[in-house]
Amino acid sequence: MDNTLGKFSRFMTQHQKILTWITLALLIWFFVFFNLASFPEPWFDEGSHLHVPKTLVKYGVYADYSSDGFRYYGPTIGVGPTVMLPIAGMFKLFGIGLFQARIVVGLYMVAAVYVFYKLVKDISNGTLALVATALLVSSRSILFLNYGRQILGEVPGLFFLILGLMLWFTNWGNNGWKKLTLVGLLFGLAMITKYQYLLFLAPALILSWGLDIFYYKTASHKNFLIPGIVAAGSFALWQGITLQFMGPATAIENFALLRESAEGAAFSFDPAQIVRNVRALLSRSVYLWALIPAVVYGFMVSRPRNGEGQKWSVLYLLMMLNLVWFVIASIGWIRYAFLGLAVASIFIARMFYDATNGFRFDFSGTLRDFWNSFFSGKTAIRWALIVWLFLIIALPMAKNVLEIARGGTRSAEQMAAYLDANLPQDALIETWDPEMGFFTDHNYHYPPNALLAVAVEQIYAGGEPVKNHYSFVQDEKPEYILAGEFSKWVDVYPVDQLWGQYEWVTTIGDYDLYQRVE
Repeated sequence: MDNTLGKFSRFMTQHQKILTWITLALLIWFFVFFNLASFPEPWFDEGSHLHVPKTLVKYGVYADYSSDGFRYYGPTIGVGPTVMLPIAGMFKLFGIGLFQARIVVGLYMVAAVYVFYKLVKDISNGTLALVATALLVSSRSILFLNYGRQILGEVPGLFFLILGLMLWFTNWGNNGWKKLTLVGLLFGLAMITKYQYLLFLAPALILSWGLDIFYYKTASHKNFLIPGIVAAGSFALWQGITLQFMGPATAIENFALLRESAEGAAFSFDPAQIVRNVRALLSRSVYLWALIPAVVYGFMVSRPRNGEGQKWSVLYLLMMLNLVWFVIASIGWIRYAFLGLAVASIFIARMFYDATNGFRFDFSGTLRDFWNSFFSGKTAIRWALIVWLFLIIALPMAKNVLEIARGGTRSAEQMAAYLDANLPQDALIETWDPEMGFFTDHNYHYPPNALLAVAVEQIYAGGEPVKNHYSFVQDEKPEYILAGEFSKWVDVYPVDQLWGQYEWVTTIGDYDLYQRVE
């Protein structure tokens, strides 16, 4: 028996690196690529974003497409070209499909995890970085694995932002203009990829510069000015390209759409909503109530007036700017706190690491000595903190594993197959579930993007129903109506108004198909 154990131990030691890489490859395969085409189920945001690379490949136009023709607004600014163009490349090489598109964002997710781990390791150590990464990946409030498997901008944007921070923090205060220019370019790509990052990255850079002048005094002005100017220039350049390519009328329409959306979803300032937003951050799903103590502790670790303290302060500003905005100005959709909660995982890991002396315990002595120390003073508190941290990571991770392993129903693709088999391509189909326009080439009509602000007001603030602002069905009498999850959620096609005009044809998953009665 001892000889067998010895051989096994020597095998593990000799092949440790190989086994580590095999384990890592299996984890990436499962968490990133397993059931990639079925989980999560495609829905409104992802569906609309998928229209852009599909239209680019089919028609050579960077736009959305519907029965109204090319639409250069909405989805074209929802996710940046950093995601859209690689997906279009995948479609060109391997055909149009959801799996091909999600491979791109899956690779972004792998890269984001790596640079996140590397950033935290560079400013602390490998153990703390591993814990912070586990918190990031497992959290049910961030939903990193969920969003990272969809055509959304959060995870790719985080990749560019974290990579920029990692390069910026290396040789802090002594970087040359070439490196600082690269940092600014990466910050600009983060803002182009996900416009929401502009709200927090720009003020974080300005405030960091101010803190350096009046408090830290560890770096030169160029350390902040060059990245800030290059980031702003990169973002402005992309706006100029869109203006040139799409025309001033479309730019004005995009700006109006952004303004209307922001007024309803990003700058609501509703006292009742503020209370709900605070409760959301204090809920069990947000790191099992560890967020608030970590926010307080994050302020403490940012106080030292040296380069290391200032690095932590930059992260702290990014976190707090997002979380404060989420509380006082947003509609409370937890996805809007993605950046702040992602960065919070670093401070939570640091808090537990410092409170447990680097997760170290004294296992010397007899079993009785260990048992007695388990219930004594600081050791007991450390064990309690370790159990708390384990639950913060393990409970949501178990749910993530189950969801990925189970996969989705693929009802959207099943409905698409039904439409391809039973409906002519030129039949006008009215729907507010844009994923169907990706899966088939039918003639779809969608409600205007401006109605999204009305829908947000209806769902989150009890505003006037969307159906009162949209009469396309009554006026134009489309041949078919397809009501899926989003259409039903906002009740844009109320069933009581369809009876007598439309008859039910079939239901597949969440999708109901109706045909007009002549």
